[in-house]
Amino acid sequence: MSWITRAHFMSISEVTVFGADQEISPLIHDAVMKELQGNYLGMFSRQNIFLYPKQVLIKEIQSTFPRVLDVAISRDGLTHLRIAVSQKIPRAIVCATLPNFEHDVLLLDDTDMCYLADEQGYLFERSPGFSGHPYNVYYAPDIYSAASTTDYIGSYATSTAEFLDLQALYDTVESAGMSPDGILIKDAGEYELYASTTIIYFNDIQHIDKERDNLIAFWRHMTTEARSQRKALMFDYIDLRFGSNVFYKTIK
Repeated sequence: MSWITRAHFMSISEVTVFGADQEISPLIHDAVMKELQGNYLGMFSRQNIFLYPKQVLIKEIQSTFPRVLDVAISRDGLTHLRIAVSQKIPRAIVCATLPNFEHDVLLLDDTDMCYLADEQGYLFERSPGFSGHPYNVYYAPDIYSAASTTDYIGSYATSTAEFLDLQALYDTVESAGMSPDGILIKDAGEYELYASTTIIYFNDIQHIDKERDNLIAFWRHMTTEARSQRKALMFDYIDLRFGSNVFYKTIK
């Protein structure tokens, strides 16, 4: 039986990877081939098409390549494995730093510790650059590193529930025409949203959805009034942290 599991006509000699970026596709291939080396109990080949460690391969690919979301492995004949992967879709950029301002303009720099995050706020890859990116931006200087190094891949920006609330707020503010540049996630449930020259303060004492509704109602009222008076409207800050009362300061 040991000899049969080592037979050439039943040994995996070819691995094809589908669905992965060209950057990581050959790395997945090499990782799979390496995992197939050796034997079970020193007798039965791990490279045998019927005995190969399928679940081990799936876990190895997902743990080694955080960009990968799902893995499906299937046989194609007696010597060929097909590895089909789906990758995480970036939904935001999360920087493990404080925001950087220059002349009241929020700057993003390629040297910042910034990462791509999926829809759950999971950081899976360093952000390659910022020119013309379509993603919401968050600053989380107190983020917990899941690794023993200063690399935050594998960490979460915050809890998934909180991240989803912030994403909804961010998108609503953008839809209202306020042009958000980023949100600072502070400790003790405090936040700052930067929109051009305006800082919007809010917290989690009342639900973020409630503060979002207050902000949109306030914004629509103020902009409608400004248009009727043919005045330009610019805010220094808007403060949503006091229930239904919205405090603000305009820029003359």
